[in-house]
Amino acid sequence: MLNKLDIHKKRELEFWTFLEKAFEINLKLDLGHFKILCVFLDINDFYEDMSRKGMSNTEIIEILRNKGILSKNSEYISGEYLKNYIERDSRVAVHNRINDLKKLGFGITTKPGPLGGYKLYEFPSWFFQ
Repeated sequence: MLNKLDIHKKRELEFWTFLEKAFEINLKLDLGHFKILCVFLDINDFYEDMSRKGMSNTEIIEILRNKGILSKNSEYISGEYLKNYIERDSRVAVHNRINDLKKLGFGITTKPGPLGGYKLYEFPSWFFQ
């Protein structure tokens, strides 16, 4: 199994709201969508927790890179990490789910290439209601 940093935790997401929003735009969701979103949330929480404990941004990034969560020389979450996390064989599966999350209103930057990956920067207004 994937060598995961112990940052992932149980989350309560408003599942029915997700389904309603997806239904409105004729989008089919699966567990992979939720798992990817949880990775983004867990990494954001990890940054905040470690910053409060006095770690520098550089130290936090180094930890995440060493665990393979962030792409090398980048602050983007690795597509390879996400692929393994959602237990799929190709990064296309990740890319498709990321595109679906964007359609639902999540702001996600996509950077192609070996130094690329994904970064969440915005949530839809309905997400925290």
